[in-house]
Amino acid sequence: MTKKAANAEQAVRIAAGKSIEASLQNTFAVGGVLIDNRSGTALCALHNNVLEDFENSKLFLLHDPTAHGERQIVDWYFKNRKRLNLPDPGKLSVITTLDPCAMCAGALLTAGFNVGVSAIDNYAGINYNEAFDFPSVPSRWRSVAQSSFAYYGVEAPIRRAYRGGKRVAFAKQTISAFTFCLTGTIFESSVNSVRALDNNSGQDPSKLTNPKNLPRNSTVRKALLDAYPEAFSVTCPKPRLPGTEIARALLNTAKKAHRRGAAFNSVAFLDPFGNLLLCLGGAEERSPIRTAFMEVTRAYAHTRWVLMNHRDKSVREQAGNVLTHPKYGTFVSLYSPDPNTPQGLMTMGAYGSTMEGPIPETFPSNLQYVLLPEGVSQADVSEMAMGLPPFYTTGVQVAPSQVLDEGLIEETRSSV
Repeated sequence: MTKKAANAEQAVRIAAGKSIEASLQNTFAVGGVLIDNRSGTALCALHNNVLEDFENSKLFLLHDPTAHGERQIVDWYFKNRKRLNLPDPGKLSVITTLDPCAMCAGALLTAGFNVGVSAIDNYAGINYNEAFDFPSVPSRWRSVAQSSFAYYGVEAPIRRAYRGGKRVAFAKQTISAFTFCLTGTIFESSVNSVRALDNNSGQDPSKLTNPKNLPRNSTVRKALLDAYPEAFSVTCPKPRLPGTEIARALLNTAKKAHRRGAAFNSVAFLDPFGNLLLCLGGAEERSPIRTAFMEVTRAYAHTRWVLMNHRDKSVREQAGNVLTHPKYGTFVSLYSPDPNTPQGLMTMGAYGSTMEGPIPETFPSNLQYVLLPEGVSQADVSEMAMGLPPFYTTGVQVAPSQVLDEGLIEETRSSV
C-alpha cells in the first residue's frame, strides 16, 4: 500500500473503507489497517473474510471462521516481515473499526502490536464492559493490554474521551462522530444480514451420511485425504468420548510439528460418525498465532468451502451430504489452551468464532483436551472460559473439558 495517515481520523477511515468492502461481500463489516507509527504509512489493510463468495457464485459462503481482519493482518505481517524489512510489531499499530474479539485480542497481544480502536462491541469485544480493565485477558497480560490498546476519543456530539496507552499510533487523538458512528452501525447492520443467511451451517447431523463409505475415487474423499493423509485411519466408537485410538495420531503429529520448530501440540477433529478427519500441529515457526487449533479449524473450513462450491453439482451435493458444520464435530487437543497466555485466549476465541452461534447441548463438550500445561488446573481453564466476553459465555457457551478416557490420558502422558 502507498497510503499515509496523518492522524487518527484518516487511519480509521482507511479501515472503515475496508469494512464497507466487507459489507458488500456479505460478511461481517470490520476492517483494519497496519500503520507504521513513525511515518503513518499504511502497510496493509484487510477486512473480515469469514464469509466469502466462491468465484462470484455465492453458493456457500462460510470460508474461514478465523478470518477476522486483525488476525489476517498479524499473519500478513509475519509472512512479509523479512521480505519487506518491516519494523518490529511494537513500532506498528493495527487500527481497527471495532474492538477486537477474544481471538483477535489474543493474536495481537501474542504478536506484540499496538492497537487503535474506533467502535465498541459490548457483546464480543475484549473491552466489552468499556471499563478498560480487560477482565478476559490473562491477569499478567492486562497491564500489557492497557499500555498497547487505545480507544480514540470521539468529537461532539458523542464526546468520548481517549482511553489507552501512549505507544499507539496517533495516541490521545480523537475521531469524528461521523466516522465513529459509521464503524459501529455498519457492523451492526452486517450482523443482521449474516444472521439472515441460510447457507452457512449445512445439514443437521441426523441427515448426513458417513463419509467413510465414499468411494476411493470420490472427489470429496480425495480432498479430505489431501488435507490430512491419515483421514479415516481412526474411528472412535463414541465421537464425544474419544479413547486411546487417537493417541498415536495426536502424539505423532505433535512430534512432527515440534521438529520443524512449532509448539509441541496437536488438535484432532472428529466428525459426528467418529471419523478422524484431521489431526494437525501448529505452524508457530511461521507466525506465533498459527497454533494447532487455528490450523485445524481453518483447514477443515476451507476444504469444506471449496467442496461445497465445486463446479460439479454432484460433488457439491455429496459434500453437503457428508460434511458437518464444526459445531457438530469434536475437537480434541493434546494440550488444553493455556489460560496464562494470550495464545490461550486466542484459541478460546477462535473456537467461539468457529461455532458460529449456539452449540447443540451435548455431553461431553465438543472442545476437549487430553493434558494440561504444566502448572495449570482444570479450574484455571474453566475460569478463563467463564470470564470471556458475553458472546462466548451466554451465546456460544465455551466449555472446554478434559477427555473422560483415563487410558487416553495416561498413554499420552507417558509418551510425552
